[in-house]
Amino acid sequence: MTRPQSFVTGILTISLFACHQPVSKNVVVTGGGGISDRLAYNMRGTYAGQYKKGLLTLVINYLSGNTASGYDIHKGLRRNLNGTVEQNGGLLTFVMKEPGGNPYDGTFFFSLDTAASIISGNWVPFDSTIIKGGPMKLKRSEGTVNEELLGEWQGDLGNLNFLEKGVCTLEYYPKADSTTEDRRQQIIVNGSYEVRSDTIRIDWQRNDHTPSLNMRLIRKAAVNWSDSSENIPPMLRGKGVQFERNTAG
Repeated sequence: MTRPQSFVTGILTISLFACHQPVSKNVVVTGGGGISDRLAYNMRGTYAGQYKKGLLTLVINYLSGNTASGYDIHKGLRRNLNGTVEQNGGLLTFVMKEPGGNPYDGTFFFSLDTAASIISGNWVPFDSTIIKGGPMKLKRSEGTVNEELLGEWQGDLGNLNFLEKGVCTLEYYPKADSTTEDRRQQIIVNGSYEVRSDTIRIDWQRNDHTPSLNMRLIRKAAVNWSDSSENIPPMLRGKGVQFERNTAG
């Protein structure tokens, strides 16, 4: 069927107009398949830094297409994460949720600068009547424990152990009396830590054993005298707190 000349001219005019429209700078054109395998490989890893006034470690161990998963560690508590990722130029934008089985679970909304390997964003709780959310800023970390901290540190508070990816534990037995002497069970307090030079900062989970939930310890090197019986092992000291490296065995 023959189209009227005016109709054909109108179609050509619309087509030419559409082809010459400027593309908005805010529009990101993607292939629809998510981030590339190479970028996903490079961005997986451990990121650590500040959340509100505390410490947070976030591990991204799976990236493929638009799917992301991993886990976070805050005050020694580890929670699995699952969610989505989209690329917007040099940023990867994530929405990752904790399982929801803990009253303090929530959702992470953050961007990862692929050039600087820095995460910026917020955590929002599922239930804001129990806990409030807050901002976070993390940078890429090797996620391995400082070799000089490995091993057991003994002190009046108990045995302090530094683990990988910024996690530590304090193990102790509650004070005994005549009725509990033989029935005491070991208590474990979880924490998150970071090392800056000779200063170790620890954020403990809520407990009634440590003198503070935020602890700073200064590392003191071992002192070796000519008489080995007088040697002083490495120590960690804070306000009223002291741990000595267990060198036995």
